[in-house]
Amino acid sequence: MGYRQDDKYIIYPLYFDSSISRKAGRRIPIKLSVEKPMISDISVAAKNLGFQPILENDCSHPKRSWKNEGRILVDKEDSKQSMILQIAKSL
Repeated sequence: MGYRQDDKYIIYPLYFDSSISRKAGRRIPIKLSVEKPMISDISVAAKNLGFQPILENDCSHPKRSWKNEGRILVDKEDSKQSMILQIAKSL
């Protein structure tokens, strides 16, 4: 399992998934969401934005512990929601 640091935000693929409701964990508007987001694509988008992501493939979101979708860690440079929206616009 991955690790948690106070200076990092944790970002999960379900934040960007168009098939997931807001209540179930999507964090962006449906018009910015994508179908079946891949952690590798999210990591590339974050890297292109200069966020220096750390990819963790063997993790799952607490609401979906049976799905091993992975997550990325990014440095806390801005608000988490702002960073998620920037990544979503790059996907």
